[in-house]
Amino acid sequence: MECMKPGSQHELVKKYFRIVHESMSKVGKKKEWLKEFGENKTDFQRVCYLLRALEAANAVKAGIEVLGLPFTREAMARFNGKSDEASTRIRESSNRLWESRKVMKALAFYTAALFHAASDSARALALGNRSCVLFSLNCFEEAAADASEALKLGFPQSKAARLHIRIAQCHQRRNHLPEARQHFQEAISLLDHSEVSMKTLLLPLAKRGLLECSAEREKTKSMHPSPSESVWKCIRYEPPKFSKSQAIKATKELIDDTSETSCRLLSAPDGTVRLRNTGRKRGWTLEVTRNVSVGEVLIVDKPYASVLVKEFLHMYCYHCYNRCFNLKPCSGCSFVGFCSPSCAESAMRRDGGRRDGLGRHVHDCGGLVPCLQLDNYAGWPKESKDSVGGPNVSHLAFACIGNTAPDCLLDYICSTGRYEKQEEGKRGHQAFVGSSIRDVAPSILDPSDYSAAAWLVACSEYRSRADLWQRTVAAVFLTYCLSINDYPMAWFEEADLFYTPPSPKNRPDRLPASWIAACLLYHLQSVPVNAHSHADDVFSSLQNLASYTMRDTFSALYPTLSLVNHSCDPSTFRTCTSGATCFLSALRPLTAGTEIFDCYTDCFSTKPRDDRQSELSSHYLFQCACEACTKDWPTLFDPKRRQMEFLRCPQCSGVLHLPARRCPHCRSTRALTSYTHLVNVEVPKQMELVSEGVVRNDAVDVAGELLKKLDLLVLRPGTVWDQAQELFKMVVNFTRGSWTLEPSD
Repeated sequence: MECMKPGSQHELVKKYFRIVHESMSKVGKKKEWLKEFGENKTDFQRVCYLLRALEAANAVKAGIEVLGLPFTREAMARFNGKSDEASTRIRESSNRLWESRKVMKALAFYTAALFHAASDSARALALGNRSCVLFSLNCFEEAAADASEALKLGFPQSKAARLHIRIAQCHQRRNHLPEARQHFQEAISLLDHSEVSMKTLLLPLAKRGLLECSAEREKTKSMHPSPSESVWKCIRYEPPKFSKSQAIKATKELIDDTSETSCRLLSAPDGTVRLRNTGRKRGWTLEVTRNVSVGEVLIVDKPYASVLVKEFLHMYCYHCYNRCFNLKPCSGCSFVGFCSPSCAESAMRRDGGRRDGLGRHVHDCGGLVPCLQLDNYAGWPKESKDSVGGPNVSHLAFACIGNTAPDCLLDYICSTGRYEKQEEGKRGHQAFVGSSIRDVAPSILDPSDYSAAAWLVACSEYRSRADLWQRTVAAVFLTYCLSINDYPMAWFEEADLFYTPPSPKNRPDRLPASWIAACLLYHLQSVPVNAHSHADDVFSSLQNLASYTMRDTFSALYPTLSLVNHSCDPSTFRTCTSGATCFLSALRPLTAGTEIFDCYTDCFSTKPRDDRQSELSSHYLFQCACEACTKDWPTLFDPKRRQMEFLRCPQCSGVLHLPARRCPHCRSTRALTSYTHLVNVEVPKQMELVSEGVVRNDAVDVAGELLKKLDLLVLRPGTVWDQAQELFKMVVNFTRGSWTLEPSD
């Protein structure tokens, strides 16, 4: 079973789809009204087309009630509120998983049972069960905390002795002997009044524990053993910072052409990277303004908005995205948990001034989270080739508006307030004026400001009318979700300007819901072509760092990183750190004026060109024309790769084709000698150290030096270069990024 159904299976979502279908059937035949809808040119016109149809079909109602959906937050509780019955059902499924030794899945399900529990007694049972799983995973601190909380919440007295023994054993493993003795004694006291079967089973265990504590206490008189180290870790390094010396260096080395440097990138404050408009050729690009070495940090970007992926709601903190084995449930809904009270408090803050882009729970609490995970945007049959949906996209689009203070959004839409002095051509929101405002760069690109999130490309012109219609249906529903969770707006006749586009002269006191829906429709198009997924590297052991799994744990919109164009042979790579901050580093030496490239999907060495092209065109709506695609470079294990191994002679800079032993121009053997040493000695040595879990303090520098040598010697594509790049990315992430160590089943 699933802990949470897909969004399209929830009654509220299905009801909304039915209402839309019935309303549009009154307009006419689908083919006819879809053609009429396609004549709309802006997102605002598109949402107004749907809203007018809904209003006409439900003319007797007023305000938000026109939608025909529950219009209070309390009414949502009957769909997705806390329920002991649901908690018990999930806990019973957890028990079966535990009995089948599917430990990690059982842990996630017990957490889900805890989230759903409405009463203290149901919470206590879920915590007691979860503490058992945590103990089996040697997570002693977490197991003791869960068991202690279960006792406080009224865990059944007849079974309380078992929890006291577990708490005692946890303290014993951590060398907290006084606490261990206390709980063993408490268990013995409780067992004196227990059933014979329980006493027979547990009393010897408690007494033996007391004896062991006494014996261990004698040992500690002559030695001081350290507490046992946790078998799991969640590592999130602090992001790098730019130094003043970097800024001075960058200023001195700026290239002559400064015509495109009017945009100040706050995520690249040293001036090493600038925004440049290449016109129809490549649109807006980012390029370096000075020569850059391997590993140099180019951009440090914070997300404007981010959301935890549905599959990991019971494994990671909803706010900070740290891996947590004993999440604390949200008090207001059944789907979200936090690693600490401080994260819970931060996520629920309503000040509207938070600028860190981390997960917020202000406008999606109260049971809304499942409804935001729209795997289907309009209820069209999924087997249809025109069907559109994407739970991460819909949730992140929702967060883009939810993270924006209403007054800020209103000012940006109307070009008032702090956005009033924008130059002509920079004014307005793309949802109302189209992509023409992207012809001019903003004077400042601040990742924490809504203007940065709203300046990104949406690719509306490449979308079919069926695609745009389904996103329009989803946009109105997401607006409804914001509304019932207290994001201020006015619906239909409540707003004088409901069907009127904004301007600086007609700024209302309250946002019309139609304006918010238009903005959401823009984000539903912008997010899929701009957002990034963060993959958490998960190790089961630190003895072999080459063996790990990757989890796409959260999706985020990084306004500056989104401007980096794609190449299947990228020149940079991303590393995620604490607070969901992401930094971009050079993967090879770059000369001043060079455009930087990221890789949106698999690079050329791991996936054939046709597969890459198909994914890029369907998801990102462009045809890649990078060198790896135009020349159809073979993948790493393609036999054709051997035919494309070329070296640059250190003696004369001539090119030799392996397996040639000498340069055909100067007859030097230096190239082959250097190459042989790199392939047979240097790269394998570093790979072996990493695979054995040996990452020294200089590992990044050593791996970076290998790439510098390869850049001078090997021409792209080169097998050893691909291997060295992966090594470099691995050690950077392990020593400066984020990763998790957790026990396997």
